[in-house]
Parts: sequence; C-alpha cells; structure tokens
Amino acid sequence: MFLILVVLVIVASGAALGLQRPHYDRLDVWALPSYALVMVALQALLALRRIPLTTALRTAYLGGAIYVLLALYHQFQVMPTTSVTLMENTYWFAVIYAAAFLTLPSRAATLVTSGVLLLAAAICAWHVTRTVPAATQLRVAGSAVQFLLTGAVLIVLNRTIGVQHHRLMASRAAAFTDVLTGLANRRSAEERLAELATLGSGFTLVMFDLDHFKQVNDTHGHATGDLVLRGVAASARARVPSGGLAARWGGEEFLLILPPQPKDAVQAMLQALRSDLKAQQHGPVSGVTACFGVADARPGEHPDHVLARADAAMYTAKAQGRNDIRRSDTVIRPGQHDPAN
Repeated sequence: MFLILVVLVIVASGAALGLQRPHYDRLDVWALPSYALVMVALQALLALRRIPLTTALRTAYLGGAIYVLLALYHQFQVMPTTSVTLMENTYWFAVIYAAAFLTLPSRAATLVTSGVLLLAAAICAWHVTRTVPAATQLRVAGSAVQFLLTGAVLIVLNRTIGVQHHRLMASRAAAFTDVLTGLANRRSAEERLAELATLGSGFTLVMFDLDHFKQVNDTHGHATGDLVLRGVAASARARVPSGGLAARWGGEEFLLILPPQPKDAVQAMLQALRSDLKAQQHGPVSGVTACFGVADARPGEHPDHVLARADAAMYTAKAQGRNDIRRSDTVIRPGQHDPAN
C-alpha cells in the first residue's frame, strides 16, 4: 500500500515540475524532489523492517502538511497583483484533511487538522492584511474565507465519518468476538474458512475439546469454569502462529485455523499448548487437558469436510483415553507414551 503512495508522489511531483518548464517555481523546484526522496527513504526503511507502517504513514503525512502550508505562504509572494482568488495548490488541503483521518485516530486527526487549519488561517490573515494590494484585498479575503470555511467543513465531516466508522468497526468486532474469552467466535471462524475456500488457500484445522469440563462446572461452579475457558483461550491465542486464528467453536470446544506449515511444526505447537494447559491453575482446578484433532486441507476440499475430519480425529482421541493429539490420517503421539500426560 505504501509503495503505491510513493509512486503517486513521484509521478505527481514529476508532472508538476514538468508542467512548469522552463520557468520553475522556486519552492517546488526543491520541495517536491525533497518530499519524493523522503517517501523513497521511508519505503526503503519499511522494506528493511526498520520502521513500522504507522511511522511511515505519519511521517509522509507530516511532510505533505508542511509542503501545503509552505505552498500557501509562498503563493501570496508570487500572486499577481491583479489576482482576486487563491491559487490551485490550495486544493491539496482537502487531501491533507482527509489523509489525517486515515493515518491517525479520530481524536488525534481532529487536533492535527485543526492545527493545520489554524496555521492556514494565520497565513491568510497575515498576507491579506500585509501584502495583498488594497484594490484586491477585499476579494482575496473573501476567497481566503471560503477556503478556510471549506476546510472547517471537511474536518467536521471527516470527524463525523471517523466516529461512525469507529462505531461500525466496534460493532463488527463485537459481532465476531466471543464475549467470555475474547477469541474469535464461531461466526468469525466460519467466515475465515469461507474466505480461504474462495482463495483456494491451504490451511490446517485443529479442533480441541477440554477433558471433563462438565465436572469442573458441576463441582466448582460456572465462575471457575469461566476462568478455565479464559485461561485456555489465552494460551491458544499465544501459541497460534502469525496468520492463524484461534476461535471458540462452542462451549468448551475450540478451533485453530493455521496457515500451511510442516506437520512437525503443528505437532510442536500443540505439544507446547498442551504443556501450557497442564501448568494452569484456576482456583481449585489444577491443570487442564484436552483432546486434539488435526486435519490438513486437501486441494479443492470444502472446509466442511476438513472440519469433519478434524472433529472425527478429536473424537478418536476421546475414545482412546483423552489428553491426546490425533491426526485425521495418523496418530501424532499416543497418549500413553506422551510425556505431557
């Protein structure tokens, strides 16, 4: 995404300078190439993973804001004495106002854009009262007021849209999040599987169910049971690799959607997860065990079929002693020989 922005800045800067030939604006001749070089440098740092994307975007935004403010100040210096309107470079303020709400949280974006608007107002007020000829002063002032009012309206609109977007995303997150554990819920997992099926991407499913969880609720109460579920969720979330998804499938049943990886890597992750669960302490409950079923998606296989195979493998583990990991095609490690038991 940032690379596209870099290309756009380079193309726009080159086009602006090309249109000015042979009489280059004394601001643009150094400011535009400098900004383009900054963007290239940010892209290089991103590629080297020296800075996060947010830092690159915010630095790019700062450079753009500085440029448009300098251009606003500069235009009053080169404006013909007969001009009664502001120049075309003021159009870019609309981009600056909108971009702030894309790169910053809504409250911070409001503060930043308000600051840009106030600086623009100060520049306009200074020049209208000090450098604009008296004959055109009133009409230039009217043009500046419209420019500033338009900016204020854009900020208010972007703020309103930003707040609504935040509420929408919060509602969406709530709709796709399990309230008790904070993991993705079943609906979210089903959507991820549907997306993977559409893309034709490979994946591995791990279905696991806590052993004797009903006894925990019956003996120690649902409050303790909730603590166990939260603890299991935290361990699952921590062990799922990048690009994977941990979801509460229902009750004490969980689903892990993993990106394609070697079987040994899946095995090692699940053994580490089992060790994490075994070490947990939740009030009177000491240690948690579970049955795991693993299935790798085959080319063209529907996710429902992969789920069914993972589920069948999990129930095989239940039928053969619990606290075990079974693959849909083979046994990873018999429970009776597993050091985690």
